[in-house]
Amino acid sequence: MNQFTKFFATPGRRIAGVVGILFVIGFVVSFGGADTPSGASRTATAVAPVDPATLAADKEKLAVLKTKFNYKYDEFEKKGWYEAKTQVVDSTFDKNVLRLRVNNSGYSYLEDQYYGDDWIFHTRVEVKIGDAVYKSEDIASFDSDNSRENSGGSVWETLSYTRERDNGIAKAIAGSGDAPVKVRFAGGDGVYDFTLAKRDQQAIKDAYELARLIKETGDTGTQS
Repeated sequence: MNQFTKFFATPGRRIAGVVGILFVIGFVVSFGGADTPSGASRTATAVAPVDPATLAADKEKLAVLKTKFNYKYDEFEKKGWYEAKTQVVDSTFDKNVLRLRVNNSGYSYLEDQYYGDDWIFHTRVEVKIGDAVYKSEDIASFDSDNSRENSGGSVWETLSYTRERDNGIAKAIAGSGDAPVKVRFAGGDGVYDFTLAKRDQQAIKDAYELARLIKETGDTGTQS
């Protein structure tokens, strides 16, 4: 007599065994496999319908907001980038600044620029809003998102915090209200502190909202 037969040799064990088997069968029928949903016991997550009025309002907001930006579209790559009119190269080449880059799909990333007469070799940006301090990830000197230039006795250090390496700084500035935004370029031979100009603070707020509305409305920025 094998072990399985011995187990069911007595009436009590037979009853217990049958009950156990029925329990397992009931559990499988009720819950099923992860890839086999049951109409009786599993409910698919419903996708909320888009409210036409909200969509129309967002499109109107987007149209107005776009007037604050220059837009350059590359028809070969089918990609375009928005640039705040208050942060064009001619007005920021000799400034310490933060800006939010936004493309036609709503993708965005924070970028900083240090300008001075000597290198500080900074690798990150830190921002203080009220009592809260936000620190980006470090962008190493060998990273393609860390660039340096010099000309006529002046130097520029530019860091691009792609892949969300700003650690929420852009979002914090977008929600900063009227509070001043204090900025520190750090991580290298020295630090440089300054208060973000109000127009640059507003440009980041506008760019953050622009990225959101592009995604919400499905705007492609495609030009024929």
